[in-house]
Amino acid sequence: MKKKLELLAPAGDMASLKAAIASGANAIYLGGNAFSARAYAKNFNSEELKEAVAYAHLRDVKIHVTCNILYKDEEYEQLLDYIDYLYTIGVDAILIQDIGLLKLVRQYYPDFEVHVSTQMSLTSLAAVRYFEKLGVTRVVLARETPLENIRYICENSPLEVEVFAHGAICVAYSGQCLMSSMIGKRSGNRGACAQPCRLPYTLKEDGQTLNKEPVYLISPRDLCTIDHMQDFIEAGVTSIKLEGRMKKPEYVAAIVKGYRKAIDHVYDQTPDYTKEDVNDMKQMFNRQYTHGYAFSDYKLVDGDFPGNRGMPLGEVMGYSKKHRTVRLHLTHELNQGDSILLTAIDAGRPVNKMYQRGKLVNQALPGEDVDIEFDTYCDHGEVRKTVSTKLIKSLDTLIHQPRSYRILDLELYAYEGAPLTLVGRCDGLSVEASLEENIDHVKPLTDERIKAQLGKLGATVYKPGDITIYRNEDVAMKVSSLNALRREVTEKMDQALMDVQRSGKTLTLPAPIMQPYEKRMIITVHTLAQLEALMDHYEYLYYYYDEHIEDALALFAKHHHVAGVYLPRILYDQEINDLQKHLQDVSRVIVNDYGSFDLFKKRDVILGPGMNIFNHYSANSFDQSAIISYECDASALETMKQVAHEMILPVYGYIENMVLEHCVVSQYYHHKKIPHCNKCRGHTYELFDRKQVGFKVFTDAYCRNHILHNMPLYIRHHQRYLFSAFVMFYDEKNPLALMRQIEAEKALTDGNNQSIATTKGYLK
Repeated sequence: MKKKLELLAPAGDMASLKAAIASGANAIYLGGNAFSARAYAKNFNSEELKEAVAYAHLRDVKIHVTCNILYKDEEYEQLLDYIDYLYTIGVDAILIQDIGLLKLVRQYYPDFEVHVSTQMSLTSLAAVRYFEKLGVTRVVLARETPLENIRYICENSPLEVEVFAHGAICVAYSGQCLMSSMIGKRSGNRGACAQPCRLPYTLKEDGQTLNKEPVYLISPRDLCTIDHMQDFIEAGVTSIKLEGRMKKPEYVAAIVKGYRKAIDHVYDQTPDYTKEDVNDMKQMFNRQYTHGYAFSDYKLVDGDFPGNRGMPLGEVMGYSKKHRTVRLHLTHELNQGDSILLTAIDAGRPVNKMYQRGKLVNQALPGEDVDIEFDTYCDHGEVRKTVSTKLIKSLDTLIHQPRSYRILDLELYAYEGAPLTLVGRCDGLSVEASLEENIDHVKPLTDERIKAQLGKLGATVYKPGDITIYRNEDVAMKVSSLNALRREVTEKMDQALMDVQRSGKTLTLPAPIMQPYEKRMIITVHTLAQLEALMDHYEYLYYYYDEHIEDALALFAKHHHVAGVYLPRILYDQEINDLQKHLQDVSRVIVNDYGSFDLFKKRDVILGPGMNIFNHYSANSFDQSAIISYECDASALETMKQVAHEMILPVYGYIENMVLEHCVVSQYYHHKKIPHCNKCRGHTYELFDRKQVGFKVFTDAYCRNHILHNMPLYIRHHQRYLFSAFVMFYDEKNPLALMRQIEAEKALTDGNNQSIATTKGYLK
């Protein structure tokens, strides 16, 4: 029988962990002070991790630790020590992005449960099957994966499937977003994303500005799928994940409480969540809700405001300059200490003082008018409540109320001449406690009184199960003796449930391997014109897979040139099946996801930038040539020399900063994505940030946006690095002339000898 859907909750600190467990979480995911994708959360030090595991295990809750970033070579020794520590303290599973680390953990710790992070951008059964062969336990699918694809994967793979169900979401595919990294060297793949998606942008079409005032074109709403627990369960999902490691304990309690009700209602027909539960979640934090791409909700972005929306509270009626107060007409209750937001001026504050008819009050009710101290002038618009002190107090009560998490069966043995013995049994474990005394000079207790006394487990994590008494009827005992035995049994059971039977390991990292290879120039083009211009001049040419693929393959054939194809970073099963038909006779392929890699690995395959080859352990875990991650710096290149096969350095090209299922063009014109509306066809688009830096946007054959860096990468003196070279052209009109300059390591100019602005990326 399939297990009940797991409710996986976030914890940024011990208070949030306790809140999640008290509210009904089955498992907690958290990070250590290092090696985690939420570098700015409080996170857990070593002792706190050990405490967290013990606390959770005692309450029948699992702990998953996030090791879901890319790691530098010099971090690996300390990283494996950390993994060993997690193993010995009894962590239930680790969540990994770095493929080098994943393969080492599977090698050294075959009994340590490994989950594949959403940072691996898994969207297909083909990709999941690759990880089946590596022996992982669970895959976390990309947030964009539609429900029918989720169901297809669950039905056809033995691996556990985890999906995001609630909270903040990335607008781009996780693991494929370099925007923050390329703009400000704060890498999402290293846990330090600066969230440029939350900033306002203007959109230009064919050079003409469409929105004169910047708007939030790529700042997504928060995900909320609480209405869809039945759908997830029927699809075969193992675990739903709630986001919020940087949120307060009360936020965690509110969302876990609501989703716990929703899940239990499906299985046990217990009371379902209510509108009040959803309002509680919203009041703790929300950016408006979307059901997400899993449920074909294409209203992902609002565009007007990127922060907390709270809950509707009322309307602004006017402003008193004399008293510096704003008058509100309330539709919901307002209490002193609550926080409000005036949407017309995007400004808010806690309510310290509020007045009715000139008198201070600490509460105002729906339908009433109230004056609030507010320094900024505002005389119209909506007012929203962003913090509710009443709700926080009620959630705090929920968090700290006593709760039972396990059932403890008890057996009492009371025979004359033998020690008084109590045996406890819980989840397959057994403990016992004995007292030498047998009391025969007091009145014997009835079975009912004995059971009542042994069942007083309120101060523990246990709920009494079966209590069985074996005794001579005339044997008497003290109540204090029963209390002492009960305390000893529960303490021993606590220890047994928290006990870890894992020994650490002494690990030796694999020795570097170096093998010389002949350097090559590998070129990818986006247009047929570029392909034709370079066809007779370069051997290793690849065409970026799009709707013109058949024309490109015909062009290769016409020139008797070996065809090469560069595959997209994101591919679903139906798309992989489609491109397989087109590529039956293509031998050279650059792959950017694990699904296409697993299908094409017997061909002449190069691992593309989408595979995030960031260290030499990842590179050495494959037998194929690999293009080095755009985020590698000069020190990383030194270690990349210690690889047994060809490594390829990106030396020129517009970096794909984001790959989005969302569409900025459709967002502007329709206020949501309308798939394949074709509004983008025949036009060029750019996003401009608040500094008037422009980022080109193109839409691929699958209606996905790609946001490119504002200037091309160019590693001018690339030959010094002793790697093969990778060049990618996007819309360049004279690629042959640029290639001549790149080969000669010259400064780049266009056809009019104008200097081309470039970046060195991480090799500065």
